[in-house]
Amino acid sequence: MQLDAQKDLSYYMVRWLTFGAIAGIFSPIVSHSALTAGFVWGEKAQHLVWGLLFGAACGYAFTWLQNRFNMKRDRKRTWGIIAVMWTGFNIAFAGMAFM
Repeated sequence: MQLDAQKDLSYYMVRWLTFGAIAGIFSPIVSHSALTAGFVWGEKAQHLVWGLLFGAACGYAFTWLQNRFNMKRDRKRTWGIIAVMWTGFNIAFAGMAFM
């Protein structure tokens, strides 16, 4: 069982990290000072790091939830887990951005 969990983690983690990186790279720059002072690449690097952190958190949580509550890999339940988890982590990461 331990080997299956590690295999699942590596399988899902690659996808979630890729998704997080792409979402981070394509997130908009909202700071006017970054645009006028030439810190665009610094801002994009920060977006990439936050995207990778988001992907890592989602990858771990998704693997745990999938192995705990969806052992049969039902497609509807998988998408339900993705929707609930993605929404929850988006709210959590948005809350951290306000701190």
